[in-house]
Amino acid sequence: LVLVLLLTPKDAVGCSWYSIMLGAVVEWSGGTCKIVALPWIIELFQNAAGDASAAGWWAVILLLILMFIDKEFRARPTKILDGLSKAGVTISTLFLMFMAVTVIDVCLNFTGLAKFVAVDVLAFLNSFNISASSAGFQLFALFLTMLLAVLLGMGMPAVPAYINVALFMGPMLVGLGLATFTAHMFIFYFAVASAITPPVALAAFAASSITHADPMKTGFSAVKSGVVMFTIPFVFAVYPELLLIDKAVIDPSSGHFLSGYDGSINFGWLVFLMARLGSALYLVSSALAAFDRKALGPVEIAIRLAIAVLILARPMEFYGPAIAAGIAVVGLHIFRSRGGAPT
Repeated sequence: LVLVLLLTPKDAVGCSWYSIMLGAVVEWSGGTCKIVALPWIIELFQNAAGDASAAGWWAVILLLILMFIDKEFRARPTKILDGLSKAGVTISTLFLMFMAVTVIDVCLNFTGLAKFVAVDVLAFLNSFNISASSAGFQLFALFLTMLLAVLLGMGMPAVPAYINVALFMGPMLVGLGLATFTAHMFIFYFAVASAITPPVALAAFAASSITHADPMKTGFSAVKSGVVMFTIPFVFAVYPELLLIDKAVIDPSSGHFLSGYDGSINFGWLVFLMARLGSALYLVSSALAAFDRKALGPVEIAIRLAIAVLILARPMEFYGPAIAAGIAVVGLHIFRSRGGAPT
């Protein structure tokens, strides 16, 4: 229901075949559709289409109805009131967080600290004598943004951590040519990842209190297990088409599509890109675990990590040989591991 409401344009509702079947009155002139009258159910759907808040509202209504399928819930329908009261407490807590973030935002805007941080980061990157228009410069900027997101996110919920880092580093990433939506998604991913990143990993500490394990070891294990979370943001920063929306490929300076994009989806290229991403994640995961069919040595770990990076590179001169090298490395590993139990 949420996806249908979010992905349906308001203009497409009244002129659709199901609207006409339900009694919608439309006029066609010169190939364009003009809505004359809509039945109340279609008008209700049109008002909710393309609206995130309305989609969430109707999803809650549908969920409340579906809950009555459970006989235990039917026996105690007052659970709805319990859930609504807890939701109110949660929303109140979020508003308090936003109030605190608003104070920080006002201070940053008043002092201009965010601008100074961005200037200092750019000066640090320029000290390496790398062209600001090069992919390496952007990669360094993304890496520093990741570190800042993890550091500022320590001990904080994801939303305030994201807002803080977006205020500091968002304008700089946009200035380097990333689409505004892509830059903010990159920051948000690492704001969420800060919950499992030592030394202050709130999620890891909560999990260790349940399992009675060492919090730091739990945090490092979580980082290894969640390596996908640390890899994917860099991938969609390089390949924003993975986000599947036009805003991810819009040049923030001109308002037009980024070079090489026209707003359409090339499904063949997308499938090929997803296959490369899956292969790279497999190589990274096995390298960090130091195990595939059997234990991996330091040299093979380094080779797998290098191949994973090259597989995701943009130039075909890099990812083409890297794919062949990855197949060779994995094939050789499988060949060597045959005939004996994994060690």
